[in-house]
Amino acid sequence: MKDKRKILIAGGDLRQIYCGRYLAERFDLSFAGFDRCYIPENLKIFSGDIDCYDVFDYIVFPVPPLKDGKYINTPFSGEALTLEDIKRHINSDTVIFCGKADEYFRSFFSDNEVYDYMDREELNILNAVPTAEGAICIALEELPVTLSNSRILITGFGRIGKILAGILKGFGADITVMTGSISNKAWAKAMDFKVCSKSDIDSSYNLIFNTAPVLIFDRETLEKLGSETILIDLASKPGGVDFKSAGEIGIKAIWALGIPGKNAPVTAGEIIAETIENIIMERSDRYD
Repeated sequence: MKDKRKILIAGGDLRQIYCGRYLAERFDLSFAGFDRCYIPENLKIFSGDIDCYDVFDYIVFPVPPLKDGKYINTPFSGEALTLEDIKRHINSDTVIFCGKADEYFRSFFSDNEVYDYMDREELNILNAVPTAEGAICIALEELPVTLSNSRILITGFGRIGKILAGILKGFGADITVMTGSISNKAWAKAMDFKVCSKSDIDSSYNLIFNTAPVLIFDRETLEKLGSETILIDLASKPGGVDFKSAGEIGIKAIWALGIPGKNAPVTAGEIIAETIENIIMERSDRYD
């Protein structure tokens, strides 16, 4: 039996479409900010002028919610959608979900509970898998040699670093880990990987994956790398690479942001949906 609570998916890319398809199995769900051709025929497109729904219980915005600071991010629609358009269909009990919201967005919905699903630990753990797989796809396209027997450095050994190292080990790569965390150094050793410090970085690596959002590859460190080294930065802003210096030195550096949404939108959308469900269930328990 479906939950009678109403959810509106307000804009977004393929992730939001698949998130909506997943949530529609349980909730009364509609889409806004999508042309009809992108939405399965069995799912609803919401139009505030003609639909009977006055108020939604939950609004799900994309990652990030806004484009150009004013309009909702709607790459699959030919019509503009604003926050004011959505606000007409909420009340103080409506819960707002979004990804990477800025202060303006939060202040606009100051009378509502706002949850940033990108801050949730379960989402970031599950997103590490498509991120790692997407990063390896990039490496396979860029490297002139096989991953097997390649010397690979992974800087940072959090969620993404651990999963990435595990997958690369299956390719037969020679993996070294650089991390400032004592516990993560222990994890790397326990997983039978070599460990180094920043001063040990040299030209012997075919491939480097950075997962740490701090500047590790400054000009001095980049100058130690070989001219054939491929550097893939997976870190969120501000990243871990001085890209200007890399270009001047001749090091190929790729900043691979948003991999789950680009390489695995079905999985990424379902992960967002599961996270939203978890938050809804937690809130229900809180008020029971």
